[in-house]
Amino acid sequence: MTKVSLEIYLKQYQTTQTAESYLYTINHFLKTNPKAKRYKFQDIVRYMDEVGHKQKNIQYRIRILSAIKKYYEYLVMVGLRSDHPCKRLNIKNNNNQKIQVQDLFTSEELQLILKRENRYQYIDTRNSVLLSLLIYQGLTSEELTALKIKDVDLDAGTIYIKASTNQNSRTLELLNKQMIVLFNYINEIRPKLLRCTTDKLLLNKLGKPISVDGIHSITEQLRPLFPDRNLNPRTIRMSVICNWLNEKKLPLETVQELAGHKWPGTTEKYIKVDSLHQRELINKYFPI
Repeated sequence: MTKVSLEIYLKQYQTTQTAESYLYTINHFLKTNPKAKRYKFQDIVRYMDEVGHKQKNIQYRIRILSAIKKYYEYLVMVGLRSDHPCKRLNIKNNNNQKIQVQDLFTSEELQLILKRENRYQYIDTRNSVLLSLLIYQGLTSEELTALKIKDVDLDAGTIYIKASTNQNSRTLELLNKQMIVLFNYINEIRPKLLRCTTDKLLLNKLGKPISVDGIHSITEQLRPLFPDRNLNPRTIRMSVICNWLNEKKLPLETVQELAGHKWPGTTEKYIKVDSLHQRELINKYFPI
């Protein structure tokens, strides 16, 4: 079997822009570290320590490490190494925020989670509602469990998310395809599922309000789609926010409102380092 090149490997799993950025960073890493193919954990820690002394920008350093991780993933994949020396290595963020945007999911990848089968009657429609609210509106598990039927306004095509300790309230637009599924769920499926008196929108298969654990169990069943990454409601929400900023290029203040963030600084942490800016930084601090 012909071995896949590093460039092709990166483009299989990353956007074109990210793949090119990673490839540039990896090539620089290899030129300045000719023995990198045999590096061990401590060698990469030493290199990242050098990076940290020259560049204090957390996101920039995370981006460098992310590219290096992909390089060793590639070596393992093509059989040039049997181990990944820095798979568990992460950069400590002094703000206690560990948003590694390179490990999140693109909009195309998130669409895959809507394609699955269920053993139980009526659960498919319920799951379509739940998962669509995760991947299109970026709701938290807690917000999903708190939703009530009255929060859905099909005439206006919106859904209301009430405020919580950590999130602001907001009214979000629904996609046309969501409204069709929601109408069917609320008027036909939910009444057949219902086994208690409740106005909560989302029910479990026993006909009671779904719990946070119940939501996690649904996404847990979808993890085989991405065996090497951590798929759960939190990473889905983080991916949605990241994609609003970096794929759709929505303004920061718009994304802050959509996500319900109380502070713009929370939203800013999802901005990816621009590949051109990253290249300029590499040339400035690590000239070849």
